[in-house]
Amino acid sequence: MSGRTFEERLINIAFNPSSLSTSLDPGPTPKPTTAKAALRRCCAAWQRSFDAHMAPGKHRYSGDKVLSAVQAGEAYRNAMPLLSGYEGIRDFLACTAHGILVGAIKPETSGQLLYAAQIALNSLPYEARRLNHPHKEPKQLEKSE
Repeated sequence: MSGRTFEERLINIAFNPSSLSTSLDPGPTPKPTTAKAALRRCCAAWQRSFDAHMAPGKHRYSGDKVLSAVQAGEAYRNAMPLLSGYEGIRDFLACTAHGILVGAIKPETSGQLLYAAQIALNSLPYEARRLNHPHKEPKQLEKSE
């Protein structure tokens, strides 16, 4: 590890984020069939990135847990499902909620991600939403004559 203080390293990252970027692939991109599968993919991407940054000598700041977690958060977000179709939006929301809870997604950006999911969900035609998320239609009152 370099002789720089922790604050100096954070300032360097803030003004030069590409200094830590890697070409880590978030992993295979099969279409998740469930929110659980999407969540596993996001968590696996986080863990791979964290482990890679913690490995000695692989990166400039190897072994620094905080900086490794920052980079792992980026990998987590990159592995999130696309906001396309009802299932994709559902999976995106599951990954976003979990990412917020475990700290992979910063509170400052969580609102933007949730808002993007809301916009994507509202852009789906009503019929597509109703067919993918069936619920009981309210009974119509019968007129008594």
